[in-house]
Amino acid sequence: MEIITKQDVVSIVKLNGELDNESADQLRNNVEELINGGKINIILNFKNLSYSNSAGLRELIALYKLAISKNGNLKLCSLQPQLEDLFSFTNLKKVFSIFKSEEEALMSFQD
Repeated sequence: MEIITKQDVVSIVKLNGELDNESADQLRNNVEELINGGKINIILNFKNLSYSNSAGLRELIALYKLAISKNGNLKLCSLQPQLEDLFSFTNLKKVFSIFKSEEEALMSFQD
């Protein structure tokens, strides 16, 4: 997991590998630290993420709710096809703002 802060307005978290029980805890800790530190606008880049289990999905929803509660937002980008199917199947595409690229997600914060 790589965390990059851009323009002091948006933090980008690049996920790698799989989002399972162990990595979901790591993601929660890292993103909660960002949000509690005032970095309330976050992009999760899924470009290098190949899998997520239910624990990962639960964590994403919890982090989204936390960001929203702090007047921020959590957006997703660059989902691999199998994860895009999972988000469609679970109706999470209706919850999250999902973008094809990191650049599109960044631009969405400027609206």
